[in-house]
Amino acid sequence: MRKCDFYSRYDLSDKSLEEAGIKWTELTSIAKDYDSLHDTLDAVGRFVVDQMISSPVIHSINYRLKETDHLLEKIVRKRTENSRRVITKDNYRTEIKDLIGIRALHLFKEDWLNIHKYICDNWDLAEEPVAFVRYGDNDRILNFYKRNNCQIREHKFGYRSVHYTLKTRPKNEDYLVEVQVRTLFEEAWGEIDHRVRYPYEMNNELLVRLSSILNRLAGDADELGSYMRFFKKKEKKRIAEHKRQLEEKNKLIDKLYKQIESLEIGNQEKEKINRNIADLMREDDSVEEEYDFPWLDSFLDSDLFKGIQGRIADYMKSEDFKPLEISEEDLRLLQKTQKELMSLMGPSPEKVEALLRQKGSLDMPNMIDYKESDVVEESQESSS
Repeated sequence: MRKCDFYSRYDLSDKSLEEAGIKWTELTSIAKDYDSLHDTLDAVGRFVVDQMISSPVIHSINYRLKETDHLLEKIVRKRTENSRRVITKDNYRTEIKDLIGIRALHLFKEDWLNIHKYICDNWDLAEEPVAFVRYGDNDRILNFYKRNNCQIREHKFGYRSVHYTLKTRPKNEDYLVEVQVRTLFEEAWGEIDHRVRYPYEMNNELLVRLSSILNRLAGDADELGSYMRFFKKKEKKRIAEHKRQLEEKNKLIDKLYKQIESLEIGNQEKEKINRNIADLMREDDSVEEEYDFPWLDSFLDSDLFKGIQGRIADYMKSEDFKPLEISEEDLRLLQKTQKELMSLMGPSPEKVEALLRQKGSLDMPNMIDYKESDVVEESQESSS
């Protein structure tokens, strides 16, 4: 590599190397040593990739060896940032920890925890994982990472990712492998930001602002995707529970109908019918399982959610989103049962009706109708 080409590509000069306290001959010596290790490092990297790709919790993997000129530029930059830091031919392989770089990507934010456990259970870590967070991330997110033994670092450009430094020892020699775990949206933003701003436009104010907007949109997309998954799970459980309740109530109604047909009504029989009606009217107090998703609070407070919340509710009230309905035969049976109960339980059906309305509406079709708007409200309540 020619010095002039290196300087031109990274906007460096002899003065830059002087400020970093390193000579060009030292850099070329490091470059020569690094190039000689290429095949060995590649074998180590591909071994780790082959192990990780078999994990079902990882969506996809990107892998690379650091390019030689990128390594030299990073050494100059790190030594310039910290004049006390010494990076030489003898120690660059431990000082620069991403010579072998792997990105493990996942679809949903909450999938990170499974990947985290997989890495910690199957690999030796050279240091504690580092979770890079964005300014404004709430305490629930930060505490979630801390509970899982991650350091927290706020990134000034809003970069979100969790970094692991794996330590492998093939042929009795230690090698470090950096694994970055992030979502597909975070990966897309990071790649665009790197391509557009690195290395010459890092301080371009307009590009910084545009990248910040793109970062926020990528974050919203992550949170929206996870909310869709969360919503689907809650809705599926609600529909299953609704069907179960409907089946139980239909059995009670059928039991009532048979009792009415066969009983000679007396006080004891009336009490039995009343108990059955009470069972039919009783609300289901079962509590649904909470869904541990620390990013949900952030999404529910975002302008994006507030903007779509009304649209979701409107859609669910529209004809395109039809509730579960009872059949005409069930409705006929319910109506007939109500009329016969009123006639059998006393000469004053108005009083009986008033009494029963204290426990719940006699409008049975409405009582068992599926209330779609509750889904959005319940999702909000469960996240608080």
